[in-house]
Amino acid sequence: MANASPPVAVEAAPVQAGPPPKSKVRSAIGWSYVLTAGRVGSSIVVTFLLAMLLGPDEFGILTMALVLVMIAQTILQQGLVSAIVQRDKLTGAHLDAAFGVLAIAGFGVAALVAAISPLWALMYREPRLTLVCVALAPLVLMQGLATVPEAVLRRELQFRAVAIRTLLAAVLSGVVGIALAVAGAGIWALVAQQLVNALIGLIVLWIVCPWRPSRRIRLGAIRELWTFSLHSANAGLGVLLSNRADLIFTGLFFGPIATGIYRLAARLPDMLVDVTVRSLQQVALPSLSRHQNDRTAFVNHLVQLQHLGAIVGLPVLGVLAATAGPLVGFLGPQWAGTEVPLQVLCLFGAVNVYGVLLGPALQAIGQPGKLAAISWARGLLGVATFAALGTLFGSANPAAQATAIAMAGVCLQVVVNAVSIWVTVRRAAGASVLRFLLPTLPAVVAATAAALVPYGLNRLGADELPPLVGVMVLGAAGGLTAAAILWTTDRRVRDLVRKRLPRRFRRPSHPPRSA
Repeated sequence: MANASPPVAVEAAPVQAGPPPKSKVRSAIGWSYVLTAGRVGSSIVVTFLLAMLLGPDEFGILTMALVLVMIAQTILQQGLVSAIVQRDKLTGAHLDAAFGVLAIAGFGVAALVAAISPLWALMYREPRLTLVCVALAPLVLMQGLATVPEAVLRRELQFRAVAIRTLLAAVLSGVVGIALAVAGAGIWALVAQQLVNALIGLIVLWIVCPWRPSRRIRLGAIRELWTFSLHSANAGLGVLLSNRADLIFTGLFFGPIATGIYRLAARLPDMLVDVTVRSLQQVALPSLSRHQNDRTAFVNHLVQLQHLGAIVGLPVLGVLAATAGPLVGFLGPQWAGTEVPLQVLCLFGAVNVYGVLLGPALQAIGQPGKLAAISWARGLLGVATFAALGTLFGSANPAAQATAIAMAGVCLQVVVNAVSIWVTVRRAAGASVLRFLLPTLPAVVAATAAALVPYGLNRLGADELPPLVGVMVLGAAGGLTAAAILWTTDRRVRDLVRKRLPRRFRRPSHPPRSA
């Protein structure tokens, strides 16, 4: 390994994590939103175009293969990202050891994915999966090479650099995927999009990250990281099982078409949660970790992040639910019936808004074991639930099968989030659950009102409009409804908007004094 520029920190001078300046946190949150908004915006355009060019079958095959890749990537990382970001004192030896282990293991795990691809295809009774899984195996190696430099940038709240990498990769890979789909490549257009995205992201990441590994690898340093990361890895596998059990069992019992319908219906609200709440999740671990020794400051910051996530996340999910009908009509007849699971999964996304920040909160205060227990409980409960649905809905049509999985997911998420909030907020942080939830109530009302907009407008003939026009009309009406409710009911929203306005447009807080 070439000896390049010096590591981020040397052993004689460990990096001491202290509370970051508020301006740096605000900048990190802003760039995190730019990062995710750009990636999700380009992904939405690419997904729509690919969905119009391809069909549920191709999307289902890709989803089945990516589940195997995601399992391998989770095993490979072993929670090292969280350990690097959360650790109070981080040395160059820690980074060198983590990179060396991940680079070597990346080759081995990628080879293992390729080797077991025929077994994965046999399990799903889908022969096409073998070649697709083999083609996607390099994603595991590229993830291993990207993990440490990305963790360094996230630890230092350098989300501008991460944004450049992610946006460029999303745009260029989307162009490649669409071009191949137009040329008739079918499933291989989706495979190429995944590979190009990872490759460009890896190249740009190493360009923008100042850290370079040295030739020395001290195994004692990796043991120090693993003290924390093994708990995070356990939690990561639990989260993976919890989040992907629906896809695993949809593919196992219902086949690629139902899987493709479910995946597209889940992807749209998931992308909105990405751009609104998971943008905060990226900042939450490093910023909350700086307050891990001050529980009052920790709770205040967590409540602020949750309120911000709710006001930006819930209303847009309500608008998406309102536009589900014409939106699916716009994608084409091959996706008929997807609007119902899409609306149900918007509700799932709304419930998930309250769970996204809890994992980083538990990790930030050094209690990843609780996160692991919650994740595994949810995952195992999901396995039992989805397996039962697989036997009950085996003869239903693919859209009904996808809807059943979506409704079960909502019920599971409600139960798990209730337990997670109590464990994280009440037990771990020692705060009031009401204090955590009450500031988000106006956002709940706004989202509900937005989702109900079609019931009024359809009586006036909105359901007879062309699909694209219907999306715009219902989206605008839902958005204006949600915005009006938030403005009138949430003082924090008004204060936040006024602070962003130019000074000459701000309403003075106090009347001017008379002369």
